[in-house]
Amino acid sequence: MAQKTQQAKEKTPHAQPEPFPIPEKCIQIDGSILEGGGQILRNAAALAAITGQTIHVDKIRAGRSKPGLRPQHLTGLRLITELSGGALHGGAQNSCAVTLQPRALQCRHAVGDTATAGSCALLAQAALPCLLYAAPDASREPPGASTLELRGGTDAAMAPSISYLQHVLLPTLRRLFGLTLDLQLHRRGFFPKGGGRAELTVHSLEQGTPLQAINLTDRGDITSITVSVFQAGLMKPDVAQRMASAAEATLQTRWQHPVELHRSISLESKERAVGNGAGILLTAVTSAGRILGASVSQERGRQPEEIGQQAAEELVEDLQTVACVDRWMQDQLIIFMALAQGTSRMSCGELSLHTRTAMCIAEKLTTAKFRVRKPKGDVQHWIIECEGAVVTAQTAMAR
Repeated sequence: MAQKTQQAKEKTPHAQPEPFPIPEKCIQIDGSILEGGGQILRNAAALAAITGQTIHVDKIRAGRSKPGLRPQHLTGLRLITELSGGALHGGAQNSCAVTLQPRALQCRHAVGDTATAGSCALLAQAALPCLLYAAPDASREPPGASTLELRGGTDAAMAPSISYLQHVLLPTLRRLFGLTLDLQLHRRGFFPKGGGRAELTVHSLEQGTPLQAINLTDRGDITSITVSVFQAGLMKPDVAQRMASAAEATLQTRWQHPVELHRSISLESKERAVGNGAGILLTAVTSAGRILGASVSQERGRQPEEIGQQAAEELVEDLQTVACVDRWMQDQLIIFMALAQGTSRMSCGELSLHTRTAMCIAEKLTTAKFRVRKPKGDVQHWIIECEGAVVTAQTAMAR
């Protein structure tokens, strides 16, 4: 009888939180528009914390099979609430509406723990822009640095891997904006338990200094491609080799241009990983210093050859557009373009729904204005232009 009662409790959905008053002066956001998922929450919460605006988001993930906040979304909202010293109403699992009232961002050490295999990389995406606009803390050394400990899944499906952040996103942000950023991977964690751990260090912008506009319209030639694979736990010993070989064979067939091809294989120890998993990251470097990547994690029931081939095909498809960014990068740069000073331009492949969503949220919460154009006679790529809102750490703190 006790067992049946316990099973019934596990099947009972979490109760919705008690209704809460919506502040009169707040920006209301429909959480079901466009991408209709977690990206709306991540971008809206980050921009709200940076600009000091209260937001109310309803219809959260309304079109999903399990609507409302999942653990990873809730963790991200709570993390941004902590970073901004604010208040979060409606912050409960399965809640379909939340209100975030931020106060002031300040440099600190914080922990984001999904307690599941939820993506560490997506937590970092949400928090990183906030930390750039945090006020220095004289008790820290250095005062303008923040550290964020990320716990959960490092190689989750339907999300960039932690390796993508390390080797593609962060180097791109450092090069484009001159930012001081670092990410250390201490332990990988996989579905279903998670258990991964990484540490992100972010140095905030100087007070009164905005991000500068970027011009990502010249890609240059592809000079090298690196195939990086890893495996951990109770996997067949040849999984990583098979994955790498399949990726290389696909690249040689699909990308018939002279290029240096490198291979890197990591066999993670028990101390460096929780559970069983494998994954692949392909990075292409251009003569103009651009980095484009493709990342795929091992999924149950799929052969290593399928994973390697998929990653290579994704990278080649992005390279063939002559765009300066890959499909994962285009939406991640939108928030930085919106906050910057001047007119930014980015050449990309066909706009993803995530990118359109990011632009929509940025225009709702800042004065940034986006426009998209297609170069005449070119069917392979688009140009996104943005007149930035010129947000500085100083204006962000002027509540």
